[in-house]
Amino acid sequence: MKSVTLWQRLQMPIAATVWLASAAVLLWLQSDQNSLYVMLSFVGMAALFFLVTDRIAFFAFILFTLTTVFYFLYRAFIEGWSPGEQAAGIGTHFLFLLHLFALYSIAKYVYSYRSENRALKNRLEELQEYISEHGVLTKREFEKQSSIVLSTMARHGEPGYFVQVDLSEIRKVARKQALIACSSVIFGTLRKHYDLVGHFDDKTIVVLLQNISDEGFKIVDGRLKEAMQRQIEEGAFEQINWNVRQIQGEHSIEELLVIR
Repeated sequence: MKSVTLWQRLQMPIAATVWLASAAVLLWLQSDQNSLYVMLSFVGMAALFFLVTDRIAFFAFILFTLTTVFYFLYRAFIEGWSPGEQAAGIGTHFLFLLHLFALYSIAKYVYSYRSENRALKNRLEELQEYISEHGVLTKREFEKQSSIVLSTMARHGEPGYFVQVDLSEIRKVARKQALIACSSVIFGTLRKHYDLVGHFDDKTIVVLLQNISDEGFKIVDGRLKEAMQRQIEEGAFEQINWNVRQIQGEHSIEELLVIR
């Protein structure tokens, strides 16, 4: 696990403190007429920094910096500021830049955390494709692996079968338990690391049997149905619909799902 230094832990709270303190001082320096506009500009900048990407936020940070520099120079020349007013303007501008940098720093950290969380979420979804109850694949992983298997079968001219086990007619309260029981039976009966078993949704189990003859499928089919009758509750087995198709050169599950 990556170690976190003391400075890395303190960056966010320090940036937040500087941001809030500088905003309070800048508002305090404004007149009553300008306070509302200054506050709205702070809110607008914060919304912009936190909603856009890090690259756009950095561009906005540079743009705001240059814009305010020229704004203060323009006012100084037009209004003919005295040395004291120029010093006050420089101090106010420095405070504003400090506030802006603190805001950008916070937005950058938030964006990096958001990106990291998104990457971790995607990684978790990939791992979940291989980790499901009773070794059954998710729809996405089943489609991915079956396309490879079907292409190999078509290239070598190997026979096979595609089976859909439809549990939609089983009453809803018992369907989940029936799905788990049927999945466990099917996965335990078939050839591990050879045949594929997956969930298309909460009521459909799909099976891909590769390199199996008609006689071999009849034996497997009888063994499956016999084992499922023992595992699920009485009466539920009769409500299961079986859709069996012989594989004849198809290269994807989409081709097998087309009604002939």
